[in-house]
Formats: sequence, C-alpha cells, structure tokens
Amino acid sequence: MRKSSLFIIVCATLVLQGCSNSRPALPDLPSLENKVDLSKSWRSGVDSNFGESSERFNLVAEDGSLFFVTDKGTLYELNQEDGKEKDAFETTYRASSGVTRHDDVLYFGTYDAQLVAASMSSKSILWEKTLSSEVLSESAYAAGKLAIQTADGWLSVLDANTGDTQWRAKEDLPSLTVRGTSAPIIANGKVIAGFADGKLKAYDLQTGSLVWSYEVGKPEGRYEIERLSDIDGRLVVANGVVYAVAYNGTLVALSIENGRPLWQRSISSSVGVAVKGELLVAVDMKSKVVALNAKNGTEIWENSDLIERDLITPEFFRDYVAVMDRGGYVHLLDLVTGEVAAHRLADNSVPSGSRMVAKDKQLFLLTPNANVTALSY
Repeated sequence: MRKSSLFIIVCATLVLQGCSNSRPALPDLPSLENKVDLSKSWRSGVDSNFGESSERFNLVAEDGSLFFVTDKGTLYELNQEDGKEKDAFETTYRASSGVTRHDDVLYFGTYDAQLVAASMSSKSILWEKTLSSEVLSESAYAAGKLAIQTADGWLSVLDANTGDTQWRAKEDLPSLTVRGTSAPIIANGKVIAGFADGKLKAYDLQTGSLVWSYEVGKPEGRYEIERLSDIDGRLVVANGVVYAVAYNGTLVALSIENGRPLWQRSISSSVGVAVKGELLVAVDMKSKVVALNAKNGTEIWENSDLIERDLITPEFFRDYVAVMDRGGYVHLLDLVTGEVAAHRLADNSVPSGSRMVAKDKQLFLLTPNANVTALSY
C-alpha cells in the first residue's frame, strides 16, 4: 500500500492532529457541581487564529506579559492582568508554530521552512533562516543558541544573534508518521530532542556530538499504522530527569546526564506530560488522566471521567491540574484524588486552540476564533 493511502487511513480512523475537521461527537460531560468558581478574568481578540493543530501554538508568560504569534504572522504582547494590548507587530510570514522569547526578540517558525527572529521594540525582522522543511514546534533558547526541529527529521542549532547554523543532526523518518514534532529542549549543556521513530536523543550543545540515545517508542506490528511511535508531546526536564512519552509507546523518565532509564510505564500519548515536585500527570490516547510519582513511576490516581474528549497537554494551575478538551471545556482535577473539581467552557463552544499556560493566579489559553482568554478562581 502506498504511503499516501496509509496517511488517508490514519486521518480517517485515528483522527490525528490537524488531519480532519469532521471528528466524532464528544461524549456527554459528567454531571458535576463545581467546587471551585472557575471564571473568566478577561478575553481579548486578536487578528487571526492559531494554526491547524491544538498543540502547535504556545503562549509565553513572562515579565507580566503574554507573548504569542497568530497564524497570520502577527506578534503580540498582552498585559497578563487585564489582557490589554501592550504591543503588536504584523509581519508578512505565515506562522506555523509558537514563539520563543529572549529579551526583546521573538523567534517563530513558518510553513515555508523559515525560522524568523523579530524585534518587538523596533518592529523589524532581525534575520530569517531557511531550513530544510516546515517548522511544526517552537524552538529552544539557551546560551545564545537556538535549537529547532523541522518536519523532515532535522535538528538544527543556530546562532541566536545571526541565524547562522552551528551544527545539524538528522534522524531518518519512518514511512508513516504523525504530523508534528516535539519541541527540543536545552538543559545541562545538552540539546534533547524526540523524533518520529520513537528515539529520544541528547546532543552536546556546543559540538553537536551525540551524548546518548534511548528508544522511547518501539515500533511494533505488521502494518505501518500499528508501528507509529512518534515523540510529539512536550518534553519536560525537572531535577536532572527528562520525561518523554511516545505514540504507541511508553512513558519514560531518563537521567539527563547519561540517558539511563529510571522508570517507565506502558502509557501511550500524542501530547506531553506535566511535572510539579513529585507529581507527574499524563493523558493517554483515550484521554484517561493518570497521576504518577515522578521519582519512581508508581500510580497515585487515575481519572476516566473525560475519556474520548480529546484532552490536550495538562497544566498545573494553583491547587489543581487543568486539562482542556476538544469541546473547549477546561477541567480542574484535584491533585490528591484526581476528581474533577470544576469545569468551564473556555470560549463560545469552540475547540481548544493551543497549549495552556498558568502564571500566578491565572490560566491563559488560546481559542481558534481568534481570542486569548484568562481564567481564574
């Protein structure tokens, strides 16, 4: 069977991110009396939407502001407290992924295989770098360098001031993959990246030499569709440990120094995990929410109330962990028991548009009808 035919099957049967707009109806919400008054703090409209996938665009919450880009290519800075626009810069690029911020500069990727550096204060493009393929996740910044992955399996490290390539590494793609890439991270002098073949690799930031490699997702099965093992979810580094999960694979905790596995669990997911202290929260392929001990992987609780509601990456929010579903509802789960303590429609009965980010007493999110919303309790 040709690769194109298999891709159609994936879109039709598994409804992978960005593949189809005709998804099955969501199951009914569980009946619930809210224990927490989760309410809207503010909502601000912007000039366009946030791309084809619910996990591709992000919000950066720093210095009392929210920074982001829309798929029209307009960069925004909003006040976190009231959502009022502090700054905006309309570029001519078609943004395909979220932003990375360093000082005055915002970096973002495009469908035309460009990584763009833009100054918010001068409203100017500092540089653009043409890469080998479209950019489907944000870059990582550290020590004057940017790490970026492209859809064709290349990992590139660039000089953040000039866009010049420092080094590159290539991982061959399987014949069939989930559309998307995880965002690389830079920590402990290493660039850590997950690939479509299920491998997690760490490279020396300065030289690009391979430090270690670990197979998180192990392709198994007779057919290509059964062998999907992409690492597309957000990677997390905490206390010298890197956490990663693969599609049709496992959830693992590895030593960041040598890649040695500390523990692993048979949990498959296409979205990332959240880690806070000794608690790790993951969402599996059926949207079951599972909490584990981040040190040893033992299960603390699980919640199946939101199964098949297509949850995105969880986010810790004050005394709860927040998850958002395809129907646009945000749910707060108790950190101790996993019970749903509250839920609220984020914005006008539309699907969620991006990863959430929590800062202080607010939870910020994007929705695809061109709004940024802040929730609080």
